Amino acid sequence: MGAIRKLMAGDVPIVAEDHGGHGRDVLLLHGGGRTREDWEVFAGLLVDDGFRPVSMDLRGHGESGQAPWSWREALADVAAVVTEYELRRPVIVGHSLGGMVAALWAGEHPECPLAVNLDGHGNPTRPDQFFGLDEDSAERACREMGSFLAEMGRGLPESFLHIMREIDALDLFAAYRAARCPLLVVSGDAMAFAGVFPEHLVPAWSAYCVWTRRRLDASVRESSLVREASLPTGHDPHIEDPEALLRLLTGHLDR
Repeated sequence: MGAIRKLMAGDVPIVAEDHGGHGRDVLLLHGGGRTREDWEVFAGLLVDDGFRPVSMDLRGHGESGQAPWSWREALADVAAVVTEYELRRPVIVGHSLGGMVAALWAGEHPECPLAVNLDGHGNPTRPDQFFGLDEDSAERACREMGSFLAEMGRGLPESFLHIMREIDALDLFAAYRAARCPLLVVSGDAMAFAGVFPEHLVPAWSAYCVWTRRRLDASVRESSLVREASLPTGHDPHIEDPEALLRLLTGHLDR
């Protein structure tokens, strides 16, 4: 465990952890419903490879304070950690929800050497996101997928459901096009996630994954700053294969 510090981002207490090291600064952002502890192994690898990683609990997560979620406030929390730890042009690596925050950071910080969205792709919300399905099938898939996701959300805290609504409202591909620094979007094997769905919804999920892939490919073509890569893992590449993620990160920084 590194040096843990509590700081104030506005009126919200934010807890962050300096894992040591004296090289290039890296700030690590966890996924929704998770905490900075997700990064323990990967942070150790970063230190060994000559980086100085800092991880943080996003607002409403871990040891940080409960507070309404907005992308603007989350970015302000990240900026507060950067200032508190005197991070110099840090690489920003985020997983899932944190990856979306990293993508938005890329749109506001041209000095950032690299922002990484690690498998943060969101959920389908519109019929046009089910690639290859006819209009009626896409409408039905959207209804059934929405109902299933809503059922999964029953019993979850309202604060978490609010974050999910914010994710659904975010145009992630517009955020990619707005990047002002190098932005790497890393995907795990999307079909590894298909096991959470009942069998009749797997084709709908597959159609959404194809739509996401096509939109991501278009973003790469449209912006010289956007890059994409994939790893043969599920949704948690930083936990499932942290060594491969480190190689990927250092390779793109070398570019």
